[in-house]
Amino acid sequence: MVRGLELRDLSVTFSLPGGDVPAVEGVRAFFPSGEITGLIGESGCGKSVLGLAILGLLPPYAQVEGEIILDGEELSPGESRRRLGTGLGLIPQDPAESLNPARTVAAHLREALLPLRLPRSAVPERSESLLRDFGFEDPRPVLRAYPHQLSGGMQQRVLCAIGTACSPRWVLADEPTKGLDRTLRGQVRETLLSLPKRGVEGMLVITHDLALAQGLCKHIGVMYAGQLLELGPGVLEEPCHPFTRAFLAALPENGFRPMAGAAPRPGDRSEGCVFAPRCPRAAERCRRERPGISSPFPGRMVRCFLYEG
Repeated sequence: MVRGLELRDLSVTFSLPGGDVPAVEGVRAFFPSGEITGLIGESGCGKSVLGLAILGLLPPYAQVEGEIILDGEELSPGESRRRLGTGLGLIPQDPAESLNPARTVAAHLREALLPLRLPRSAVPERSESLLRDFGFEDPRPVLRAYPHQLSGGMQQRVLCAIGTACSPRWVLADEPTKGLDRTLRGQVRETLLSLPKRGVEGMLVITHDLALAQGLCKHIGVMYAGQLLELGPGVLEEPCHPFTRAFLAALPENGFRPMAGAAPRPGDRSEGCVFAPRCPRAAERCRRERPGISSPFPGRMVRCFLYEG
């Protein structure tokens, strides 16, 4: 058995008063253990919804279909939630929203350590050890501090300590550098790189920060309008899917050439390829049919007719 996280035709639909709204459609992917995989795409493409589905943290009005398999064992949403902390860990985005301003760092860590059922007397020592692991040379004043008394980089490192407090096997980091300056992004990158040394077997990093993805992740997945269009090593250096190429070309460092048109709204997607209305290489077939998965070279998955056969 190859160890890793596998998604088989994973779909998420939100049942709202105005009707059903698809957020993720038919995602098939394998994220190997021992690797850090990045997940990139435009805002609203379904990256975070996919991550929350893996963790079983979507609201009750979300309908999840498909299979989530960790190391050969299928996980239901309830089983994913039961494994939070020890089997699965979450490093959420935006410390300002994720940390309770009325609670000290010690209180946050005490709650994070509950699944381990440690004796009360052992919790302070374990909390101090966690903070030292994430670069706090003197953790005691940090434990007494409230979130607003810490810098953005310190808050993010505290979130990393909380998310990995129970030594989870797999960690999902959702926009870990959001709102941070270049220096702090570098600190967070080094922190994430250190996680495998602390027993983390695999990691999925959801991010808009392409520099972080390039410097951190061996494999990159690209999402658009709820679908995973490309996945594998070398995606940022040698993109295959027309969307990935256009997405990278729109970056300032690549000439700032924005794509024509706009992404479809959820529920307004055509029968054909979701990117066809904006794709400069779209043919009539692209507007009628959904492309399957092709492999232009070993390790790369692309959902595009250009690579069929």
